[in-house]
Amino acid sequence: MIEQRIILHVDFDAFFASIEQQRNPELRGRPVIVGGLSQRGVVSAASYEAREFGIHSAMPMWEARRRCPHGAFLPVDGRAYSECAARAREILSRFTPRMDPASIDEAYLDVTGSLKLFSGLRGLLARLKREIREELGITVSIGVAPNRLVAKMASDWDKPDGLVTVHPEELPERLFELPVRDIPGVGEVTRGRLAQMGVHTIGQLARVPAALLEQHFGKHGLYLHRAAHGRDDTPVPWYRPGEDSRKQISREETLAQDTRDLAVLERRLLALCEEVARRLRASGQCARTVTLKVKLSDFRLFTRSQTLKVPTELDETIFVSAREMLRRVQFGAQRARLIGVGVSNLVDGSAPDQLSLFDHEVERTSDLTRARDAIAERFGRGAITRARLVHEPEAPDEDAGSQALGDDDPLRRL
Repeated sequence: MIEQRIILHVDFDAFFASIEQQRNPELRGRPVIVGGLSQRGVVSAASYEAREFGIHSAMPMWEARRRCPHGAFLPVDGRAYSECAARAREILSRFTPRMDPASIDEAYLDVTGSLKLFSGLRGLLARLKREIREELGITVSIGVAPNRLVAKMASDWDKPDGLVTVHPEELPERLFELPVRDIPGVGEVTRGRLAQMGVHTIGQLARVPAALLEQHFGKHGLYLHRAAHGRDDTPVPWYRPGEDSRKQISREETLAQDTRDLAVLERRLLALCEEVARRLRASGQCARTVTLKVKLSDFRLFTRSQTLKVPTELDETIFVSAREMLRRVQFGAQRARLIGVGVSNLVDGSAPDQLSLFDHEVERTSDLTRARDAIAERFGRGAITRARLVHEPEAPDEDAGSQALGDDDPLRRL
């Protein structure tokens, strides 16, 4: 008989804002909004006091200021949040060797084999919450379920500092009254198309034949069918400290002015690709996958990914891939307000099998690129740049490095 899995989804409550309140007692109990502070910036995180004013992540900062003018508006402190996330992962790893830090402020844990060490599930959960609170000064909401999908959904049902358990015998009926938007990965476009089919709740979705969903949504339709029935066999991998912080390196920029001028967008994209590649080389890695992100004036988000034939650390290779995807974006009447690029599927750049893939021209380009890195490291990033970017303003540092920082992953797929 197969042992029933016990999966936790641990979600840090208003992570960025909670850290700011923890390290500055004067902010406790006040509305705290973290994000880009310019008029064109967006909210990265809002404390629960701020959410009472209807403020949420990805909201334009000007709108947040209008709704809560007396709030505390703070810039993203990526280094502080990353350090806190690393400490959080260390705490969570005490409870199981199977953990997947899905982003900077959430993680999946498979505690099936750990219960006896903590006097059962109740003891484990109480101790986990207590150690996070005592050592970090923040709270978490936890969803407990037989699989990752339902655990993630459950962690959102009782916030902040919540705890919700969904037992196997309660599935899938416990999900049926919920709106389809509660399924992870169901965005505005998918909701609209499901609404055209008369599908608004998960229960209604569960009654749609899988073949019909596949016809309308492709492979995503099969995911929707499984999700509506509360099914998910995705395992929680063995946790290897250090690897989680290197899953993805990304960079994005809110443009000073909305535009669909391809030449302008390509120059900004090139600058972002240079920064991502520089971080990639500094980490000693190569990337197999390049992801482009474009947010339009109406806040619709487009993400496209491309897997390279050969892993790379070169900004030019990353740029060529990203530019190709950018040229396929259908802007219509809209303009771009944000552009971003990321690399993932990372491998060790020093591995012999990677070195053997470099031909003479690529190796020469790599040497030149590293020489440029060395000059920038010694004399500053402005000491050497491409002629194409001489008159381009340096992009504001709105992201926080190698992991997506924010309640919404900047390279989230539609």
